[in-house]
Amino acid sequence: MTILIVLVVLMAFVLLSYYIGRKVKFAIEGIGIDINDRIKHIVYWIIYWSIALSFIFSNILRGISSTDNFITETSKIIGAIYLGFFFYSILILPLVDLLKFIIKKINFKITIKKRLKKIYCNGISVFITILIILTFGAWNCQHKVVTNYKVNINKNAGSLNSLNVVMLSDVHIGIGVRKNGISQMVNSINALKPDVVVFCGDIFDDSTTTELKEYSRDEFKNIKSKYGVYAITGNHEYGAGNLTDTITYFEDANIKYLQDQSIKIADSFYIIGRSDQGQGGNSGHNNTAPLNEILKDTDKSLPMIVLNHRPDKLEEAEAENIDLQLSGHTHKGQLFPGNLIINAIYEDAYGLLKKDNFNLIVSSGYGTWGPPIRTGSNSEIVKITINFNKP
Repeated sequence: MTILIVLVVLMAFVLLSYYIGRKVKFAIEGIGIDINDRIKHIVYWIIYWSIALSFIFSNILRGISSTDNFITETSKIIGAIYLGFFFYSILILPLVDLLKFIIKKINFKITIKKRLKKIYCNGISVFITILIILTFGAWNCQHKVVTNYKVNINKNAGSLNSLNVVMLSDVHIGIGVRKNGISQMVNSINALKPDVVVFCGDIFDDSTTTELKEYSRDEFKNIKSKYGVYAITGNHEYGAGNLTDTITYFEDANIKYLQDQSIKIADSFYIIGRSDQGQGGNSGHNNTAPLNEILKDTDKSLPMIVLNHRPDKLEEAEAENIDLQLSGHTHKGQLFPGNLIINAIYEDAYGLLKKDNFNLIVSSGYGTWGPPIRTGSNSEIVKITINFNKP
């Protein structure tokens, strides 16, 4: 059944890519470049399909060789950019075709039709619009913001009156976040003077090369945090190579990796890390421990902060009197109008949700998956000021 779904999706992708390729060719001809003779026609389609299929090609290459190389990396990056182009082309081109059909059926004056045809210009104006959207999305993706929240927890936390938590999720080191991006991220974390730092999953994914994992490990050692750095799995960690090896990179960087574990910090509060079930629940870790089992030796009179990659299992967290859950995964849709869709899936797809004594904060993430583009959200670091013993 899974193979059938993959084949259907692949076929749909190829057919839609062909539709886009025809439109691109028509637009190129509209600016006076003739590619209709046999040789130019063949060359065009070879170049186009090399770009359109490069994301799939790179995954096949990596599956065969299981090693990182220039061809695989380059194909992955080109393919990821094409995915953004594909997304907005499929969103916009059919609407333009529908509009053209309607205009043909409406008895406009010849002068108006000529003006509209000139604006359309064989589709060049449409592709210019798409490129402007992608350029803005790429710029927006690289300009990270700090999002601030204040949360009151009506519990005593030992000698602590407050706690400065810096949270990151969905970094997706690889296509959009490379060596300079990793270093900048660490510097940004340290600039916030955190008491504790938490990574809520999807730090690595299938585009994270061994070189970038090693660089991350060395850079993560430079994170300055009073009570340490903690991390959990996201669904993409299961596709980033052997999970045990992935965890080793974090632990070698002095990051405590929590897998369905609870840890007391400074005799004042708990951080509870929940393992993700993996992509589609097929990672071999879909039997994650229930929260009440993880908390069986926990003093619930102290503040409890849960790290759960996905913003789900809220009823379970509420039932166990969790004070704060930190999640990511949604990217806040990443590409507009994906942010509208994701809001319909989760009770809280982004931001702060407060239900009695339970608080949930969902981050849009630091990096991106697939296209290194954001049009429906910002790339962010989350800074949370927690005040204790306050209603």
